Amino acid sequence: MKKLFLAFLFSSILFTSKLYAIDTKAEQAIVMDFDTNEILFEKNSNIKTPPASMTKIMTVYAAFDRLKNTDLSIENECVVSAKAYKMGGSRTFLEIDDKVSIDELLKGIIIQSGNDASVALAECLAGTEDDFAKLMNVYAKRIGMINTNFLNSSGWPEDNHYSTVYDLAILSNALIREFPDLYLYFSDKEFTYNDIKQPNRNKLLSSVQGADGLKTGFTRASGWGIAATAKRDDRRITAVINGTNSSRSRLNEASNLINWAFSQTSQKLLVDENQVIVQVDVWLGNKPRVNLVSSKKIVSTLSFDQIQLIKSSLEYKRPIEAPIKKGEVYGKLLIDIDGKPNIEVELIAQESVGTVNPISKVFAAMKYLIFGTSLDE
Repeated sequence: MKKLFLAFLFSSILFTSKLYAIDTKAEQAIVMDFDTNEILFEKNSNIKTPPASMTKIMTVYAAFDRLKNTDLSIENECVVSAKAYKMGGSRTFLEIDDKVSIDELLKGIIIQSGNDASVALAECLAGTEDDFAKLMNVYAKRIGMINTNFLNSSGWPEDNHYSTVYDLAILSNALIREFPDLYLYFSDKEFTYNDIKQPNRNKLLSSVQGADGLKTGFTRASGWGIAATAKRDDRRITAVINGTNSSRSRLNEASNLINWAFSQTSQKLLVDENQVIVQVDVWLGNKPRVNLVSSKKIVSTLSFDQIQLIKSSLEYKRPIEAPIKKGEVYGKLLIDIDGKPNIEVELIAQESVGTVNPISKVFAAMKYLIFGTSLDE
């Protein structure tokens, strides 16, 4: 196959701005584009670490799944056990034998980070917290969290209870994608239970444009962390960090990463489905040329430096021998972007092209050899 190399930039993605480098003081971090699932920045993103109260994102995910796919209602009530009541750390201040609605428990978990609410909900949905943790791990495997193991519903420190910021980003995006209506709980800024009003521990809701979730976390072993997301116009960015040394640092580092992603990267249509890529001569066909078009749409999230340095090449036979069938593959478009895996797009025939009759073949062949085309245009 003859290779024709073209170094070109698509006219729709020409920019002159420069990318400013980004780093973070967090020990682990990841920034992802929600729509394309591309990693925009990462630092130790697959290192196993205690997820602390970011565990509660999975607790809520499991509850949301039950609410969406079973007869469970947010009005259903759960009875608070002694185990739930005795939980330390952040609390919703549930009382033993209280009958608390699923709605109130979800608000206690999401807004107040209530460890007592987490245990109460887990026991209500699975009988025991241990059995609920097993369910959490089933969900984790199902959505691709391969470096995660949950032992409880709250994130209370336990040996062998771990996750990664990458896995937590996958979980966060899955929750938003699968339960868009229920996800609205995460944007509530305060909740009052038992006459005690508590603000949402996610301070990004008030300080970062478009922020609407998700969950903070802290243990001595993990440091301060947060799974955060923001939406501006039609674009959403998710960032998860862990291992900062204070709540203020957590806020600053997460804000910086989210703002950087919105300001210094953008989603770009590299090639559209059925876009004409190249016109190729046809050998002994009843038409002189055929268009090769893209077989699929490719959208990528790129920094401005990456946009400027896009390179692409084409691979196809020239000429293509008739008969040609519409939709069959006759070449490839190769897109090379610094820092990303190479993209390969199959090129297919836009239309079918038949062969000329036997008598015309000799004249068509002679004409092609002399003039470079098989038939008159």
